[in-house]
Amino acid sequence: MESLIALFIGKLGLDMNHFELFCAQLKAKNLKKKAHLIREGSVCNFIGFVSSGTLRSYVRNKEREFNNDFYFDNDFVSAYTSFLTQMPTNCNIEALTNSKIHYISYEKLNMLIAQDNAFLKLSKYVSDTYFIRKCKRETSFLKNSASERLKGLSSLYPGIEQRVSQYHIASYLGIKPESLSRIKLLTYVNK
Repeated sequence: MESLIALFIGKLGLDMNHFELFCAQLKAKNLKKKAHLIREGSVCNFIGFVSSGTLRSYVRNKEREFNNDFYFDNDFVSAYTSFLTQMPTNCNIEALTNSKIHYISYEKLNMLIAQDNAFLKLSKYVSDTYFIRKCKRETSFLKNSASERLKGLSSLYPGIEQRVSQYHIASYLGIKPESLSRIKLLTYVNK
């Protein structure tokens, strides 16, 4: 929770009272590996903060799953479009390791905002974070090769290859696992 305190006070310019009010509304959830935080078709009524663990967000069609985000320690986690619209989500969020999430409900966050609009800074920060991540990913698919997308992923999530399987990384990059192995081999040979 120290990184959350640093966010409130350092980045958002809020004070310890704001942090304590926020924490009073948090609930905790422990997820076992392979358990889902949310499933497709549900309405996401929370924003979570990953206290520990690794999670993935994915969508699926009739044939396969496609990873579209990862969440690690100190990340916010949510099916955010569903959270904003309060409509059912088309994504799933699954724990890749045992994970602990502290979360605030849609209603409780809006209650805090109604009491003190300084909490809008937190909402803006979460929205900005999601928007920037999604834009960077979209741009990387339009402009970059798979090798460049891998480099970008590694810089965005340092150490991801030690925490997430090659299969999931390949899915996030939009390539097959064997293509990822080939890219990594070429990168290693060219060093």
